[in-house]
Amino acid sequence: MSKVKCIGIIAEDNSDFETAKILIKRILNKDNLSFKKAVSNGCGKLRRKALDYVIDLKKRGCDMVILIHDLDRNIHRDLYEELQKKIENAPLDKKFICIPIEEMEAWFLGDPDGIKDTFNLVRRPRFNGRPETINSPKETLGEQIYLCSNKSTIFLNTKHNQKIAERICLETVKQKCPSFEQLHTFVTAYEYR
Repeated sequence: MSKVKCIGIIAEDNSDFETAKILIKRILNKDNLSFKKAVSNGCGKLRRKALDYVIDLKKRGCDMVILIHDLDRNIHRDLYEELQKKIENAPLDKKFICIPIEEMEAWFLGDPDGIKDTFNLVRRPRFNGRPETINSPKETLGEQIYLCSNKSTIFLNTKHNQKIAERICLETVKQKCPSFEQLHTFVTAYEYR
């Protein structure tokens, strides 16, 4: 099996791309990985152009593509099957559909200590239930950061997601978030140059 030289990431926005890149580098413990992006600026366009994005990333030198699409309020099986059908004929063997449930911020909820450390919060955030069962994880995260900072820090996902991604305990998140565990399993199944 050939070694992966460049990973393409298809994401809804640039923040998701940058966050995923940090997480993948940390999972693989490699700083020298090469990444290329296709950013759709919305989930509708991502679904419509998924195949075009994969083909373009392959032409740009990617030998692996990871498509990231938040579940939001969709039905997981239906969304997965729709995306799978769109890219199944793409000329690339190493491709993966990652569907964070309900959105990528749910992964962060898996490690309250990491969130506390990232923002130097006064107290540890509290979340009820498993991270991927929490409705509106982005809003929940923002609310807890605001409250646990004594109302001094306002969470902006576009500004803060990458900082959180650098600090959370990946092992803890992997144990609590099946969609993150699937991403972890996929990327660690290959060799990299």
